[in-house]
Amino acid sequence: MDIRTVRSAALSCILCVGIGIGASGCGTGAAGSEPRAIRMAPAAQSPGTAVSTAPNPSDIGALTSSLKDSLSSLAAETDDPDAEALLAAFEAAGADQRSVEVSIDTTPTGLEVDAMTAGVPLGDTCVFGHIRDGSSTVTQLPVLASGRCFVGDQR
Repeated sequence: MDIRTVRSAALSCILCVGIGIGASGCGTGAAGSEPRAIRMAPAAQSPGTAVSTAPNPSDIGALTSSLKDSLSSLAAETDDPDAEALLAAFEAAGADQRSVEVSIDTTPTGLEVDAMTAGVPLGDTCVFGHIRDGSSTVTQLPVLASGRCFVGDQR
């Protein structure tokens, strides 16, 4: 074997290993990138359990009604509330602060998001609140199999 054949084979092996590691996700994130910490559901909660026991449907209705008022007030104050303001609005509406899940308020590139959403699980229902461009929306959706309202975890 000549030296060119050996070099070519070695380079091919190195490239294949590098591509395999990259494709398998064994690498790290971008240099200097760190996940943003946002308050979500309690860390001690196991993923397969719901945050609260099944509430009375009138409790869900009362929270939904109160949340509509709270988010309307917040949306009137600011077009683009941050995560803490949205969390405070849920708390003012009667939601348990430890159970409220809030979307990120800054993109990975450092820009403010166009809209903010938060949700709180109550039994098998999630009550979501959403603010965008100075208006708010409240809706109810089923809890995910994980017991949470959001897919993923920003902690």
